[in-house]
Amino acid sequence: MRLTVYLCLMCLTATMPAAAHDLDAKFLIKREGKVIGYHHVDVHETAFGTVVFTEIEMRVRLGPVPLFKYDHDSREVWREGEIITIDSDTNNNGEKTYLRAQREDGVLQIDGSGYQGPAPAEAMPSSYWDKSMIAANTIISTLTGEIIDVSVEHVGETLAPHFVKAEQYRVTGTVTLDIWYDGQQMVGSQIIIDGEELTYVLVSNDRQYAALADFMD
Repeated sequence: MRLTVYLCLMCLTATMPAAAHDLDAKFLIKREGKVIGYHHVDVHETAFGTVVFTEIEMRVRLGPVPLFKYDHDSREVWREGEIITIDSDTNNNGEKTYLRAQREDGVLQIDGSGYQGPAPAEAMPSSYWDKSMIAANTIISTLTGEIIDVSVEHVGETLAPHFVKAEQYRVTGTVTLDIWYDGQQMVGSQIIIDGEELTYVLVSNDRQYAALADFMD
């Protein structure tokens, strides 16, 4: 299952929103209509800048037998619309990858399992938690540090996976990823990999989200 490719695809605009907490988002991840995990984005304004925590967990089982396990944790620090640091660790069904990035003398230096060296000046992280990031045609995989060229199409206002109208964008690179935004906030995404569809559905009911705890253990 090439879920890593999808999550890789998840600084032309330097304006960050004033109310960063409005960008917090919780998603259920669905495959074949069944929930297999969650994606949580937590945005904070601090004295050091805007800090963004992303947590992703997925489990695929056949009855009680685990077939696939995925865990990803990342921390981004932004200051005045510029990415300052990225730290992430990923366990993709036993394959571990990482990214450490630090801005030095105006250049984001990448130390990742997929690339080491300077990032292009226009590159954005692949986390896509803020709409301003969708403008970039070069992204940095938040799993491995790999530099990926993409093209972006504005599809227009359509129904997002949670059945509310939002602005849809299509990102085409290694795979094709559809992302929906309500204002600056990401509110859904969808992709088909090897014939399998993965869908991010925005959660507004914390009880529904909390019910995942037993499933993910």
